[in-house]
Amino acid sequence: MVMFIDREEELEKLMELSRSKKAELALIYGRRRVGKSRLLVEFAKKTGALYMLADVSENILDILSKQVPDEFVRFGNWEDFFEFLYKSKHKIIIIDEFQYLYQVNKAWPTILQRWWEKIKETDKKIILCGSIISTIYKISKGYGSALYGRKTLEMHIAPIEFEFIKGFSPDYTFEQLVEAYSILGGIPRYLEEFDSKISIDENIKRKVLDKTSFLYNEPINLLFEEFRTPAPYISILLAITQGYMKFGEIADVSKIQGHKLPKYLAVLERVQIIEKEIPVTENKIRAKTTSYKIRDNFYRFWFKFLFQKKSMIEQGMKKEVFDSIKKELNSYTGRCFEDICRQFLLKLRPISFSKIGRWWHKDIEIDLVCLDENKKEALFVECKWSDLKEKDARKILEELKEKSKFVEWKSSLSFKKKGYSTQRNYSTSENGDRKEYFGLIGKK
Repeated sequence: MVMFIDREEELEKLMELSRSKKAELALIYGRRRVGKSRLLVEFAKKTGALYMLADVSENILDILSKQVPDEFVRFGNWEDFFEFLYKSKHKIIIIDEFQYLYQVNKAWPTILQRWWEKIKETDKKIILCGSIISTIYKISKGYGSALYGRKTLEMHIAPIEFEFIKGFSPDYTFEQLVEAYSILGGIPRYLEEFDSKISIDENIKRKVLDKTSFLYNEPINLLFEEFRTPAPYISILLAITQGYMKFGEIADVSKIQGHKLPKYLAVLERVQIIEKEIPVTENKIRAKTTSYKIRDNFYRFWFKFLFQKKSMIEQGMKKEVFDSIKKELNSYTGRCFEDICRQFLLKLRPISFSKIGRWWHKDIEIDLVCLDENKKEALFVECKWSDLKEKDARKILEELKEKSKFVEWKSSLSFKKKGYSTQRNYSTSENGDRKEYFGLIGKK
């Protein structure tokens, strides 16, 4: 079973729900392997909730009835099932992977909607949990869907952050933890696969490149589960991992027609596999500069290093594939290290800020910029996954100061840096100058 790490806040939210005096209809969702079921099992232990796990079997009603302990029940049809929810002695009922019920019976959400009119007059708590996000959106999140406006709690279970992965890999050094996070992301089920008593290299060979390993086909299996026709989504992910991150570039490389591409990109965003990125100083609605990145580290790693080389592994050339990964692993980790630095700054808050993100213009790029619109303050940060001597660090900071001159910032207070003047003013004044800070985060 997946280790229970960094879920105390989510567990407390559920405990609050269990103490409610009225009926509750909760939706818990998130990508597969993120630890939703582990959270709900822990919650059920503490509250005595009835935990039911759905699947796509045609005899699903028989399977559900056998999961009810200490009661002889038989669900002949869906009306029997919902009547059980309404009359059961169990005050809290969890239905995990509930999207499968919709796949078995498309009328399921409508039946729930009708029965909820009765259940809401009780103090029952119904908790629905699901993993196939595209289906969940259709059932419960879109306007006009059966559950829209009826949910009393909606909770997205996100991957855990870097600071907590030591619990999964207690024997790893900081450097090894960063490498593991860059490969696996914050997905508990994946983190459990790596053995911190052996090296990162050995884990890649045994746990990712081995044809019999759980992770070997994981991303492609998830895409086939999420989408009926995964081919266009695979083409997009492959293009992005090859460095083609702008709309036009993705269209050219993926061979997807421009008028169809926005739909596919929007779906990948919705299921949280990719994210749209704009320079931190730009307005999200009016942004002219947009790129796309894969937000899930393991998808990113798998499509970059494994997808196109699986045939080599099938032919017994695993060593050659590993050697190609090893050549690029440090630079790949460096890009993922930026996300760890972002998490660090969000926790540390060296200055107060309302926005944080990357900034770029033409061939100039700054890894992270933190902006405080009220105080007119900006923190510019470079993230370097390398050992730096003091001389190197000073040079990077000087280059960062030069690059910051090109950052125009139009805040909600109509404040901006005028032109590209080389004159620097590090104090806030009434004439609109911004106060600037510069930072460097390195491996050591």
